[in-house]
Amino acid sequence: MSKNKFYTRVFCVMAIFLLICAIFVIRMINICATADSDKITTGTYERREPISAVRGEIYDRNGKKLVGNTYTYDFVLDYDAMAATQLLRNHDILEILDALDALGAERLDSSSFPFDGVYPNYTYSAEAKDADSTVYYRLLKRIAENELETDSEKPKNQLTASYLAEFYAANPDKFPAEEELVTWYLKRYSMSDEAGNTRFSDSEIDRLLRIRYDMEVSDFSIYNRYTVCEDVSLSFITYIEELSVPGAMFEIKTGREYLYPGYASHILGQLGKIPAESWEEYKAQGYNMNDVVGLSGCEQIFEEYLRGEDGVRVVVEDSNGNIIDSRVEKEAVAGHDVYLTIDIDLQIAAEKGLAENVAIIGDAQAGALSAINPKNGEILVLASYPSYDLSTYNENYNALLKDKANPLYNRVLNGVYTPGSTFKVGMVAAGITSGALKSSTCLRCNGIYTYYDDYQPKCWYYPNAHGDVNAMYALQESCNCYFYELGRVMGIDIMNKYCRAFGLGESTGIELPEKTGILAGPQYREDNGLLGWTEGNTIAAAIGQSDNSFTPLQLANYIATVTGDGTRYSLHLLKEVRKYGDSGEVVFKTGSLEVNKIKLSDDALYAVRQGMKQMATYDYAVSKYMSGLPVTVGGKTGTAQRGANKNDNRLFVCTAPYNDPEIVISVVIEPDDDIPKDNVHGSSYASVAASYVLKEYYN
Repeated sequence: MSKNKFYTRVFCVMAIFLLICAIFVIRMINICATADSDKITTGTYERREPISAVRGEIYDRNGKKLVGNTYTYDFVLDYDAMAATQLLRNHDILEILDALDALGAERLDSSSFPFDGVYPNYTYSAEAKDADSTVYYRLLKRIAENELETDSEKPKNQLTASYLAEFYAANPDKFPAEEELVTWYLKRYSMSDEAGNTRFSDSEIDRLLRIRYDMEVSDFSIYNRYTVCEDVSLSFITYIEELSVPGAMFEIKTGREYLYPGYASHILGQLGKIPAESWEEYKAQGYNMNDVVGLSGCEQIFEEYLRGEDGVRVVVEDSNGNIIDSRVEKEAVAGHDVYLTIDIDLQIAAEKGLAENVAIIGDAQAGALSAINPKNGEILVLASYPSYDLSTYNENYNALLKDKANPLYNRVLNGVYTPGSTFKVGMVAAGITSGALKSSTCLRCNGIYTYYDDYQPKCWYYPNAHGDVNAMYALQESCNCYFYELGRVMGIDIMNKYCRAFGLGESTGIELPEKTGILAGPQYREDNGLLGWTEGNTIAAAIGQSDNSFTPLQLANYIATVTGDGTRYSLHLLKEVRKYGDSGEVVFKTGSLEVNKIKLSDDALYAVRQGMKQMATYDYAVSKYMSGLPVTVGGKTGTAQRGANKNDNRLFVCTAPYNDPEIVISVVIEPDDDIPKDNVHGSSYASVAASYVLKEYYN
């Protein structure tokens, strides 16, 4: 053999050897890149799972627990711990679904699936074709994120749900056919082979498609577990654990326990899963898609305090999925406890009082009551009637929606009512302080106001007349003619300057969402394209009519300002925030905040307090219900007409004690127009609910 042939053969052998080595190295690199290094080198696998933080609890001002925690187990799937291939995962999921059937358990209901019918006879549901539905939006997100074929000019990797919404609106014929979408999912999740032959029965595919799609919608990933069932029993846990399905595990979840069920529901609010439309916002704050958050009330407003910080546990498994070790990598940090300014005993008294008040007044169906501390702006009571029970809210939701009395509506913060004669208290304070008159100045009531030729409104006492009336007697008797003349002399600009300072038509400062009401005047008319302002509107506004409308909480804050020293405080529900548990260390405390201060004259303050005292003393119904109290109460009634064929709102505001108020209450009783008008029980009877609160307060 020649040397050349020998070297050629050696070169070929070496080349083949090097090629085999290169393939081997590339394969090893690929394995290392796609598999967990611990699994390769040691035969074990590490995964991280969250340790749920305990949510802070809610207490009243006196340390009485209003909302506590309950603990349950949720059955979840962990993405990282599941079988490595989609085909194996399908078999495991089917085993889990069979187990649920055997146990008689149901997985969480999902309404996101875009099809009606059963596989293979799917048709798009009505929601999946409705551009305004959540199902449609989620379907577009799936198409965009999975880069499905859309026939649009935009590259697949640049698709978004919003773009597809516009594209399909302009090109409805381009929307993927049911069969096209289903075929894609069958291949994606290995339910069919490359040739399109299915690997499972039709019923199995139907079950797999539904849960697989829901997993996608729920953002199932290494960062987010998928919740299969909630609040499972210990026997359920034992059964599932014996199956040893990779990725099947249980999480401890905290729920809410309401220590005073049925009370303060509008204040406390609900917990729930993150709404789809808010997911991006919560995601940016570090939440997982399956996290529970405050959706309304104090649960939502004080989420930043109540929410804890999840920890991390590292679990070590062998190649068969058996747990051989675990350790806490990061401890969970409990949320803080929130202490409200609310007094639950007063709150209960208020809600019972409103129920009694509605029962006494024949044409009433609903009401609201607020009580505040006028010296610092702390809210003691926020009651809206009828109410509901947070512990049965989900089960009773549909019935609550259909209830004509609308128990879900928070009347104390969002109901706006014409103030009627309760507005006259502020008129006296403004009139005397501005120099328009003195408390002793008498104005004449002839039963009808005749200053204007074209508008001559009557006093409620007509055809009788009050005669000469001073400020205190005007409040006691609620003489309309006195306030018509006072309004004319002051003018709308001066009236509204003081009313705004008193807080009417202004935000109260409360942390919860509220309406700010309407302060009648030329500006409001102009801003809302209404007819121009007239002198007649001014004198109507002076008795709390015209466009004036305010919330019960605004009325309480206004009366607190007028009967105090003219200082208006920002109202608040949060008293303090403490560390969770026994230590109770205060981490934040809300102080009183002055929003505005207008110096009321001594004469004005005397007239307001004395006039309200006389009203509460000489009115039969008010004095009857306030009897037995250790202090003298100041009060003012209001009857707000609502138009032809509509029953009147009845209002009552009061202070106790009248000469140096430490509690201020406002009450609104809302009528039922389907019931014949009750002409017997006037606005004085709106004092029933207030009396319940005052008697509890001084008990």
